[in-house]
Amino acid sequence: MQKSLEMVLQGLYKQYFDQVRDDPYVRMHSGRAFLSGTVRLFRFYEPCLAGRTSILDWGCHHAPDACLIRARFGQAVALHGCDIVDPHQYEDFFRYAGLEYRQLAHPFQLPYPDAQFDAVIASGVLEHVPMDYESLKELHRVLKPGGRLMVGYLPNARSVEEWWMRVSGRNDFHHNLYSKSDFRRLLLRSGFLPLVMGFQTQIDLLPADGAWLAAVRPLLRLTLLRHFTSCLCAVAEKILYF
Repeated sequence: MQKSLEMVLQGLYKQYFDQVRDDPYVRMHSGRAFLSGTVRLFRFYEPCLAGRTSILDWGCHHAPDACLIRARFGQAVALHGCDIVDPHQYEDFFRYAGLEYRQLAHPFQLPYPDAQFDAVIASGVLEHVPMDYESLKELHRVLKPGGRLMVGYLPNARSVEEWWMRVSGRNDFHHNLYSKSDFRRLLLRSGFLPLVMGFQTQIDLLPADGAWLAAVRPLLRLTLLRHFTSCLCAVAEKILYF
């Protein structure tokens, strides 16, 4: 399944670059390592989407996650997406996903009614919004009770890569970083119960590449190396405020 899903994205990226001269952001995400990581993250949260028929890809950009959901679940899912990008910029991706796209103008408010969605995908978004707590409260509002929030590519406060980008003078580091404990508190404060959360790596939560890695993963976890990897990921459930 890993290879077939990767081929879906590869085909969409090829189609896009055949028509567009260049797009640095999409070019970076179309690289082999990033593409493989996108599919692994999808496979991490995929079981939580079973039986859920209305899904929002929040901050979708060119919507690779929505495309993977469509490839895996077919027409049984109504897919919505929102971001600040022009709706015509990524038409090939949106068309494949069958995405009902809304362009956002407000810093955190979403143009959806209360309790519309069974699940929300938030991949590489929360660290870029101006008010993360207000954004999470909006996601809580548009989710149905018991709805799931899937978060990925959340920059880790202990990340060696983030540290190196700062000390080496690069300007592509993330200004907002999150520790696992701080993010857990933020989710709880926003009305979400964390179900699974940890480090976005094959050493910890992502599907292992091969039986050998799956076999030695418990030993690798003892080294604590995963604590210094780049990103966190999580699945949380909407709970009602008391």
